[in-house]
Amino acid sequence: MKIQARRLLDFSTEQLWDILTGEFTLVFPDGEVKTNYKETVFSSYFWDFHRKYPETPLLTRHHVQSVLKGAAIRTNTHLKLLGTIMWDTYDTYFRPTFDQEQEYRLRDQLTIELCEISNHIYNDLTLRLEEYVTSLDIVDFIKVFRHPRVTEANKTVLPTEESIVATHRVIQEVLADKNSVPSNPISLAKRAGIVNEGQLNQILGPRGFLTDFDSNIFKRPILVGYLEGIRSMYDSLIESRSATKSLIFSKDPLQQAEYFSRKLQLMNQVVRNVHYGDCGSTQYLLWRVRPKRGKMASDLKNLRGKWYMDSDGVLKVIQGNEEHLINKTLKLRMAVNCQHPDPYGICSKCFGDLYYSVPEKTNIGQMCCTSLCQKSTQNVLSVKHYDGSSAVDALEISQDAQRYLRATPNQLGYLLNEKLRSSYVRVQLVVPADEAVGIGDVLDVDDVTKLPISRVSEINFIQLLLTDKDGLTTDVSIEVRNGKRLASMTYPLLRHIREKGADLDGHKNYVIDLTDFDWSKPILSLAFKHFNMSDHSAEISTKLESRVAEMYDRDKNVSIDAFLVDFFDLVNSKLNVNIAVIDVIVYGIMVVSASDNNYNLPKPGTERGLGVLRYLMNRRSLAATMAYQGHKDVIADPVSYLGTNRMDHPFDSILMPYEVLTLGGKT
Repeated sequence: MKIQARRLLDFSTEQLWDILTGEFTLVFPDGEVKTNYKETVFSSYFWDFHRKYPETPLLTRHHVQSVLKGAAIRTNTHLKLLGTIMWDTYDTYFRPTFDQEQEYRLRDQLTIELCEISNHIYNDLTLRLEEYVTSLDIVDFIKVFRHPRVTEANKTVLPTEESIVATHRVIQEVLADKNSVPSNPISLAKRAGIVNEGQLNQILGPRGFLTDFDSNIFKRPILVGYLEGIRSMYDSLIESRSATKSLIFSKDPLQQAEYFSRKLQLMNQVVRNVHYGDCGSTQYLLWRVRPKRGKMASDLKNLRGKWYMDSDGVLKVIQGNEEHLINKTLKLRMAVNCQHPDPYGICSKCFGDLYYSVPEKTNIGQMCCTSLCQKSTQNVLSVKHYDGSSAVDALEISQDAQRYLRATPNQLGYLLNEKLRSSYVRVQLVVPADEAVGIGDVLDVDDVTKLPISRVSEINFIQLLLTDKDGLTTDVSIEVRNGKRLASMTYPLLRHIREKGADLDGHKNYVIDLTDFDWSKPILSLAFKHFNMSDHSAEISTKLESRVAEMYDRDKNVSIDAFLVDFFDLVNSKLNVNIAVIDVIVYGIMVVSASDNNYNLPKPGTERGLGVLRYLMNRRSLAATMAYQGHKDVIADPVSYLGTNRMDHPFDSILMPYEVLTLGGKT
């Protein structure tokens, strides 16, 4: 039987519960869907958008089948369907003649409808589906544990990371297969996405490698799970460290993370507004889109919503699924380059399509800082679940490699061994082209410091071609990665490549002549990465805070573009934060010129640099400082009275209400 989908809109969802039965085919303007009464009644809750906004077309993607695609209903199924229908309604009712107030009003109306539908679904289904609510007990876990594949995996697990991961993978595959343990509540919960996979792995499989409170990994893992019971003295002792970490990281590290969050939000509230429209900026951030790397997702996921100038000269928005963009260099529109005349705002085109999720009168700087800090703080609180090895070991160079390379004083980079000069007349560096995919960008910029070095190259091994005075060439291969940390070509080396060039040999390697290179400068450096969530939060703070002693260096010598990309990499090494959020945070710490005591946000025609958070608080409006700390120091500082070129702050009216609200003055 075929039913015109649009006819169902004449009935309420409550009526459809009584009318529809069995299976049938729904006919939509863009196709047909073979479905049943359960899926259709569920979809009907969301069709209240169509009932209230009748011009919205009812399409196949507005049926729950378009989200499920044969899978079970999950915790986010309703969110996906709501999002699709709401934005289709928005596109239908939006008019090009709308000003920002009209656009906001439309979004607010649709958001209210979205909340009402969500509330209706929750209230109605809680009552109607009460008889289907189930529970689970130890017997359900035992049935999964005794499944032949799970039993074999647990029996043969080895004390290696690879073996433990493989065992956990088998457990998840068994639970995901509806035929492996049919009707088992744990399998149903797993397929519905309402249980934590990591917790199931710890119950049904090996607990795995654990870390101490200082993030050092214990050499021997626990090869049993909670279902079998952790009984040995060693296993019990190292497992006890989880509680220790929970106690430790719920105190000082959490307090530090929250206090930094407060400071960052107060400081960044000067970025108040996001304006609907396009400022027309022609300044772009060059961004090489990287694929998935280990546990780090592809850049595309966190670039979603950003606009870029395509090679055909057309601005396009990133949807997040454009696999053809991987390994390509995009010209991104960014808030740090926005040319909107509002000294406290940016345009929606530079911010990105995340703008459509920003409510009216929202302080965009506050929102972005909250978005970042709440994720970081939550993971600090849950450090015992997310913890891994965060110790950064000193650079280790093998005895053979020490004949050619030596470590920099900070143990984070490689220098050429000066002894090579007396033995060879020519030294060439060979780098695999597939590990230096961004080397072509060196010629496209006037200053190589605009390129984050980790985006230009990430190298495992190098070769040195050493030619002696008799013309005999020796080929040496050296590993330059340190654990999981890969090496990158340094800025001095990139400048050398820009000036002298790099040849591509027949084996797809770049060959760089180092004869004229300044050997006092490092050729390679290692990324400084932490794995512990508390250390990760502290590293974010350090990256933004800097030191007062570094103020002028950040102001004039640090590339904004390189800083932004490096900060993006740091944040998303552990979290998943959209680049629009990071973009606004970086813009908030930018200044016109710290050396000239001008801490205003840069705009077209002004200089631009990076400020230090302490000075940003004190040299802009003092209202933020008064809401933070250090009142005595600020009051006693003569600069607090001499500086007049200050930015306003939303808290000005709290500090000096009469002057601001009545006289319209500034603090």
